[in-house]
Amino acid sequence: MSVTKPTKLSLEKALHLLRKPDARLVRLHSNNGGAGFYVWPSGGRVPDEVAQLLLGRNDIQPYDSGLFPGHPRSWRLGNWREWAERM
Repeated sequence: MSVTKPTKLSLEKALHLLRKPDARLVRLHSNNGGAGFYVWPSGGRVPDEVAQLLLGRNDIQPYDSGLFPGHPRSWRLGNWREWAERM
């Protein structure tokens, strides 16, 4: 059985994937103590440098409060709160 490394996404590719419905940028932790950012679902690993660029954008907004208040674990592109009100 072989294990493949997840695809590391560029800023442009991550933004493209985040434009899809229900796509999120999520921070996941592994059982070996590591953590990383991923575009979920059907995305890939986002390098920390690219994740910081994404999180610095005005159009990337927290999607959930995570385990502790004020510490989000996932983010969405755009004003998703406004879109949710229209549905």
